[in-house]
Amino acid sequence: MSNTARTKAIEHYVASRPDLEQQLRFFEALWDAQDEIAQDASPYVAASAEETEKALQQTRTLFSLVEPTIPLEPYQAAVRRLAALTAEKAGLPDEQSAALAEVDIAGAVTEKSLASMLTGMDAFVTRIAEAVNDDRLNEPLLMFVLTEAVTPFLREPAAAAVKAAGKYDWQQWDSGLCPVCGTPASSGVVRDEGDLQGGRRWLSCPTCRTQWEFARVRCARCGQRTHDRLEYLFDEQDPGHRVHTCKECHGYIPVTFEKQISILAVPEVEEIVMIPLETVASSRGLTPLGDDVDETVN
Repeated sequence: MSNTARTKAIEHYVASRPDLEQQLRFFEALWDAQDEIAQDASPYVAASAEETEKALQQTRTLFSLVEPTIPLEPYQAAVRRLAALTAEKAGLPDEQSAALAEVDIAGAVTEKSLASMLTGMDAFVTRIAEAVNDDRLNEPLLMFVLTEAVTPFLREPAAAAVKAAGKYDWQQWDSGLCPVCGTPASSGVVRDEGDLQGGRRWLSCPTCRTQWEFARVRCARCGQRTHDRLEYLFDEQDPGHRVHTCKECHGYIPVTFEKQISILAVPEVEEIVMIPLETVASSRGLTPLGDDVDETVN
């Protein structure tokens, strides 16, 4: 998605949703910083078209074929930059902002730990949490900073890996986990493409920014397809923004219906707009990833 589309979406929602201006301005600054950091990403050569198609048929992620290189010093610099930005503009409690400003999180990242990041992000964050050993920095906050810092180094490699897939039918991937890096989708967009089904749903990866098509009548968390086990939660005043919920796994995923909003849907911006709906979903006992989900990819 172009920066122009992102900027237009931000300005649209700042005007129509003033309650979200602080969050949107923070993320605007973060995304701008990521665009600059991405210039330090290492070159990437994707696998061949034949290898790529075979991996997708075997439900293997494309980064398992050719793993991108994340350079240590540029990544550490990205962590420091985004930690400082988060401390200054995210509106966190004072003690957390102070911790982000005072603790050198990046200094706890080593070549060895960074090399294992893409195959175990949770374990990577746990190691960093143990290394910094500061109660003010909980794992969700560290997860946010560390993953947002790696995204700029993965976007172009991910785009190259997807390009190698050619005309692959992404509905065959049949998973709510990113086909490139394996991260669970963070949101979906139903784009109106003029077909009789009322649009096709595309899921979005928060880590490498890949988008892939996924069946509309299916839980992105557990794969449930039964209509009466799936439903949408939304405000009747804003039908373009919904949360797709599943009674089977108690999971949910925010979904934007592009035809019902007045702008081009930019996934990362739409996710900010739907935070209040996610809060409602959570209050009803639903969770972002659901429970007892066995789906994995290599």
